[in-house]
Amino acid sequence: MKAVADLDDETIPAWQRQSMLRSLQSARARAYARSDRFVTAATRLLQEKGNADFTVQEVIDRAGMSIRTFYKYFGSKEDLLVAVYETVIAREAVPRLRERIEENKDPLLRLRAYFESVIDLAQAGPARRTLVSFQNRLAERRPSDLARATKPQVDLLVELIKDIARTRPLRDGLTVETAARLAHYTVAAAAHARALGSEGGFDLPARALAQFCAAGMGFVGIDRLIETREARPADRSRRGRSGR
Repeated sequence: MKAVADLDDETIPAWQRQSMLRSLQSARARAYARSDRFVTAATRLLQEKGNADFTVQEVIDRAGMSIRTFYKYFGSKEDLLVAVYETVIAREAVPRLRERIEENKDPLLRLRAYFESVIDLAQAGPARRTLVSFQNRLAERRPSDLARATKPQVDLLVELIKDIARTRPLRDGLTVETAARLAHYTVAAAAHARALGSEGGFDLPARALAQFCAAGMGFVGIDRLIETREARPADRSRRGRSGR
């Protein structure tokens, strides 16, 4: 009997390849469901406790699974926390960022909304602050895991900057991807300072952060452009009232 790795071998009868494929798909679905139960349990414990001071046994008990099953999918508690961090970014943080961004049509306002939202999310409770601090630990000990986890967020920044760059050129020598990564690192540091609170570091205003990053990309005058766009609805409202 051919090995599972030989699924593309045309000498294997079609019925046999289909049978093995169905078996692999079923096993994959079970693995996703089981590992997701551990991640969900850990996320809820994180939210309830406001920190990561829980044990693997508490996660196992909450998930209703065995310790043997846990170590089948995760090598350690830190591996589980990486999965929690990645899941929160992909399923919660990025969708919230997109929701906030979509309230604006102007590319400049959308970029500023991104920065404001990231800073807001950083102070959204003790659990979020724990994850922001965990990000620094990943940067030091597991940079490749951090890069994978934050990719959806960086991709969103690339999308926003590319949208602006269609009508406003970036600074000479700067690519959209490089600009997105520099902006990402900057806002991550600001979010970390905000998460630590006033005693933990400098509290950088989101608006100043947006202006600084935009100017660094070459989008000079973003603050005046934003103020003009924000003033227009109010101006129209005042003109409407004065004409009645």
